[in-house]
Amino acid sequence: MTNQQKTAKEKVVPAKRKPIPYPLNILEHYLKSYVPSKESFDPNGKWKSKYKMFTMASGRAAHAGTLIFERKNLSKKEAFIELKIDKAGVDNYWQKVKAKLKFNTDILSSPVKWQYESKMTNPKGELLKNTEINQYAIKHSKEIDFVCNGKRKKIKTSGDIALSWLLFDAVQRMPKEKTEEEKFTLIDHFDQIKPNNTISFRNEIEINVSGNEKLKLYVYKQFGEGILPIIYYVDKFGRLLFVISGVEAYAKI
Repeated sequence: MTNQQKTAKEKVVPAKRKPIPYPLNILEHYLKSYVPSKESFDPNGKWKSKYKMFTMASGRAAHAGTLIFERKNLSKKEAFIELKIDKAGVDNYWQKVKAKLKFNTDILSSPVKWQYESKMTNPKGELLKNTEINQYAIKHSKEIDFVCNGKRKKIKTSGDIALSWLLFDAVQRMPKEKTEEEKFTLIDHFDQIKPNNTISFRNEIEINVSGNEKLKLYVYKQFGEGILPIIYYVDKFGRLLFVISGVEAYAKI
């Protein structure tokens, strides 16, 4: 009996993990094995970031593809990003996107001009007919000039403009403290105009990741017409680690 009592006393009880706050808890399964980088990071410099894409299925995040950014500076005021998306569809069909984005290094990474190609492939990797999109766009002072599959259109604009994918860059350079929210018209994906958007720092949180290691995150929230709220989570270096948007999520690899 004495030996049994001693064994019970010496049994190691695992440290209890803190609950992950909503909506980041969507990625709870992924975060249990996530090992954050200890390397410093310069969001204003040259970098490459790769993300796993997830969609929500039965209340759990399912891996749905990859998202890759490669950034370089062009000058003190302009930078360039190459973007690649491979997104899984039903029955192993895939959407494949490549884009080149030139932008100002201001608070919103405001777009200057961009081009993108999109297509769908079958399980053999073959192009599906009539699924190709080729678009080029350039931002002028009061309008955006779009050329899509050879057809031109102009959209009048006013105020600040932000491109959804370039906000992944911008949020890494935003202050990690409460300031006035940034107001802008959103170009969602590459061509969907959605007015009255805002983005701002909200708070700091601390979560447990692999090995119960503590990870501090700085949280930014985006709201606007025509979108679900988008939440961005940045580490102490400015590195964007996670993005949650409705039934989609992105997690840094």
